[in-house]
Amino acid sequence: MKKAVNRLFQLRQALDECEKELGLSGYSEVERAVFSYITSNTHVTITSIKNDPYFSKYSLSTIKRAVLFLTSNSIISANQSSEDKREMILSFQK
Repeated sequence: MKKAVNRLFQLRQALDECEKELGLSGYSEVERAVFSYITSNTHVTITSIKNDPYFSKYSLSTIKRAVLFLTSNSIISANQSSEDKREMILSFQK
């Protein structure tokens, strides 16, 4: 058990270092999680974020606020889907 707890803390430290390198240290937990999801997946929408089991602990409005924060700070972009005009495809703003 102690070894597992130590490993967990090492992973948290590594995650913290990576987030600092990316400039995410000032973001909320949900903003960092949404950013990570968008940058590691393709064809991401708010619905796909909400449907991922990891985000079940967050409300739809919390996810929308995180997306709004990231788009308004030009970290991610939202472009209308060519297949479904109601969907906005979220992607990393390079």
